[in-house]
Amino acid sequence: MTAATTETGARPGTPLALAVERERIAQELNRHTVHRLFGIGLKLQALSASRADSAISAHLDDCVRELDLAISDLRAHIFNLGPGKV
Repeated sequence: MTAATTETGARPGTPLALAVERERIAQELNRHTVHRLFGIGLKLQALSASRADSAISAHLDDCVRELDLAISDLRAHIFNLGPGKV
């Protein structure tokens, strides 16, 4: 039983408990993981802009695009975990 299900009074295994747990997971992923990935992307963009070597800049830009895709995928999964998705 999680603290979230205890706080809501939801019994483990019930649809309400699953909804509460999914919402908690979605919030945690958005708050921590997505923000961390976004920060990494910003740092890579700054590094790419400061590089004189065009091959390295191009590689860094590719990494930023891949991070953007990963963030989009993660947000789509978070949306699917949100309320009403039980």
